[in-house]
Amino acid sequence: MLKPMRALSMKIPRRYYVSAEELTIQREKHFHLSRYAEQVAEYAGKEPTRRTVQEQLLMGQRVMRNQDLLIESAAFLQEEMLVRLARSIRSFQNLPYIVGINPKIQDVYIKCWDWFTSLHDWTEKNGVVSNSNMEEMFTKHLLEVFQDHGDVMHNLRKGVHEIRALPSSDSVDFDYVDKFMTNFIMRRISWRVLAETHLALKEPKGMLYNGVFNLECKPSLIGLDALSKIQYLCDSELGMSPEFAVKGDASTSFEYIDAHLSYVLYELFKNSMRATVNFNKEKGGVLPKVVMRICHGEDITISIHDKGGGIPPAIAEKIWVYGFTTVTEDTLPPSGAPAYFPGMTHHSEVEEDRDSKPLAGWGFGLPLSRCYIEYLGGTIQLNNMPGYGCDTILTLPKLSSSRCRERLDFA
Repeated sequence: MLKPMRALSMKIPRRYYVSAEELTIQREKHFHLSRYAEQVAEYAGKEPTRRTVQEQLLMGQRVMRNQDLLIESAAFLQEEMLVRLARSIRSFQNLPYIVGINPKIQDVYIKCWDWFTSLHDWTEKNGVVSNSNMEEMFTKHLLEVFQDHGDVMHNLRKGVHEIRALPSSDSVDFDYVDKFMTNFIMRRISWRVLAETHLALKEPKGMLYNGVFNLECKPSLIGLDALSKIQYLCDSELGMSPEFAVKGDASTSFEYIDAHLSYVLYELFKNSMRATVNFNKEKGGVLPKVVMRICHGEDITISIHDKGGGIPPAIAEKIWVYGFTTVTEDTLPPSGAPAYFPGMTHHSEVEEDRDSKPLAGWGFGLPLSRCYIEYLGGTIQLNNMPGYGCDTILTLPKLSSSRCRERLDFA
């Protein structure tokens, strides 16, 4: 049988009740998946194979010179995806009971099982990828499996929000839940990067790309694109917007997953520009600029400076907590809100992770941004000056740094 969630004694909320028909479907589903319990345990006991960016780029260069090496890439994915999915399944099984039975959290848990069983059954039926025809078949199957990812982050957001709203939520160890969220999201980023790297090597995006890595990722261009979009949203929703400036080493380029950096800068600028308008709109005069500064040293450092009043000390420690938001219930994004770009395309996991509400959402923007930055060994630091503004600093290690490698599990 499937391993039960960790028990926690408390009254079950009525919203978690299901009909007899739904219960029957769930039981049949669990009975079907229980047949794979031993396989999940086996793969969950294995360590994931972490690759440095150098190793990933080297593999990409080899594949671009010899497409037959896609067979090697597919064979690696067959094993590695099962390991990472199995470890995710096990992490769900260790959740407190009241968290694990939330319908939205359950939905993601069951999907992890579905993805695992689908990939496992394909391998059982066809064996390890060993020729071009098998690679074509496996890649097509992989594409089909991961097309079913669009509502994962929305369900996690909704589930965490519901759990935090429970009258009995004080009994829940949310530090543990936050660690679970970070670990799961980090693994999800990793398996999406692995899958989309293989797809991008098979159908290259262009000369400037090696898999999902942009070989000339320019923070200034990504920042300007994000700033112009947020400025438009501020004008539309708030009636005004601050100007912005990009300073420092604006010509800097380096190897990076540009979609990850785009997501993070979008979220950070969204916070800075909204705060700048709200803090200064009653003062009259010109709104202070939001400034992005790029420094090219041993690492790539990006700072974002605003004069948006900073974060009140009472909530400053909560900004990295999953699900913390100052948005009221009636203004949260609707259930089942669609992704920006649904479907499986290069980097699509980033678009699916965005909150659907343009300038406010479920309280996942900052903690999710930290996952994207720390995934490849970077750091994100927020220097808060209450009554004045914030400086947010991103430190991104270069390709040559030993820190530029996958970071999957957190203590």
